[in-house]
Amino acid sequence: MSMAPALPPGPVPWGVVATVAWLMLSFAAGALGASLLFSAWQGTSSPRGTPGFDGVALTIGAMAAFPVQVAVLAYAARVRGWRIADYLALNMPRRGEVVMSSIVVVGLILAFNALWLLIGQDIVSPFQVQTYRSAKETGWLPLLLIAIVVIAPIAEEITFRGFAHRGLALPGWEIYAIVVIALAWALMHIQYDWLGMAQIFTIGLVLGWFRWASGSTTLAILMHGLVNLEAMIETAIKVEFLS
Repeated sequence: MSMAPALPPGPVPWGVVATVAWLMLSFAAGALGASLLFSAWQGTSSPRGTPGFDGVALTIGAMAAFPVQVAVLAYAARVRGWRIADYLALNMPRRGEVVMSSIVVVGLILAFNALWLLIGQDIVSPFQVQTYRSAKETGWLPLLLIAIVVIAPIAEEITFRGFAHRGLALPGWEIYAIVVIALAWALMHIQYDWLGMAQIFTIGLVLGWFRWASGSTTLAILMHGLVNLEAMIETAIKVEFLS
């Protein structure tokens, strides 16, 4: 796998400060969209527990917040004079990169599962179990699966490995940007304990490296989707067969 080529002559990315400002604006806009839709839903339905651990609320939040968030960042790319796909690196990876990244993801998952078993940590977190059960009880499980395996990977990778990477990974500082972005991404997953956040941080480092090495956010999206699909499968096994 070769490192991503240098940017061709043309529009320059947003700077570090502007990149962070656009990210904050996108998060705020997404949160507002989710709050409005969630409030409307509450007007006709009673939530089943706290929103962070409720599968229906999580699904509604993802479907409302993520499109708004991505739209803001896409607009920022256009304002800067870029084609949206180019700025966010939404190009198709090579077949070999897809194969290699899939092998790495599987190996990483197996390594973490072995570590959790070794230290007596549950492989499936309480958050995953509660969201799965609440979504299943209300008939929202298929939509939860779409939100977790499709919508979340697309939106989060466009945000972090797409927009943030473009603005923060300055020449010679790419590794530092990958670390900072992975840390920020991990810290946003407050529904997990510190071990879960450490796992997410490690996954973020791997996603960031593949994004940098391949020059493709699409590859990171595919990897992220594979990680989340595996997590949903493990959750289903625990809830359906081991509880």
